[in-house]
Amino acid sequence: FALACVLAGAPALEALMAYAFGWSENMVQAAIKAVPLGQSAGQRILARLAGEIPAAVAHALAVDDDGRQSFSPMLAILSARHEVQYSRLFRS
Repeated sequence: FALACVLAGAPALEALMAYAFGWSENMVQAAIKAVPLGQSAGQRILARLAGEIPAAVAHALAVDDDGRQSFSPMLAILSARHEVQYSRLFRS
């Protein structure tokens, strides 16, 4: 995504806004499939999330490289375990 945005000459702000919306939409779609949540409720959640995206993007742009970090070892462990489970929620 980032490479396509750079090659297309997309401004960083618009590229980040598009990425954040796409990520939000994917998470809402996963939630709709994973829990009893209808399409209408999913759209309401997405609309609310969309309203928060500009502030989240502004915050992301304001954080310097030293302040940007991620430490989520349990996510990595659970992701690795999910790959070899007999029954998986989302098969790809």
